[in-house]
Amino acid sequence: MPHLLELAKKHKDAGLVVIGVHTTNGADKMAAYVADQKITYPVCVDVDRATVTAFAVDSYPDYYLIDRAGNLRVADLQNAALDGAIAALLAEKAPAAAKEPAKAEERDAQKRLDGALAEAKASDRKLLVHVHGPG
Repeated sequence: MPHLLELAKKHKDAGLVVIGVHTTNGADKMAAYVADQKITYPVCVDVDRATVTAFAVDSYPDYYLIDRAGNLRVADLQNAALDGAIAALLAEKAPAAAKEPAKAEERDAQKRLDGALAEAKASDRKLLVHVHGPG
């Protein structure tokens, strides 16, 4: 996770949003793990495996990059390619502005992702989704 913390900090002003999605398995330990690792980006639980199913996650950790328009651009990205892929997406022009979505503190991963996608579409931000297994 430290690598993601560094990326989140490094690219925050450029518009990168990182959301961690924890599998349902081991979710009861997620909050303690997030606190222990000092993870500052939002981490939520994949309730009923909705996110794993939607993204066809086949291993952990997995990285998915969603552009400012809300389109999934990179799926199942390897660690080594993460920096370059983020830089390439952040270099793209932002789409026309949309209305600002309502913000909510949500623990359900799919609801959180839906909200983050809406927020990314309404701003100049990119979204990185990090799916990981039991901490």
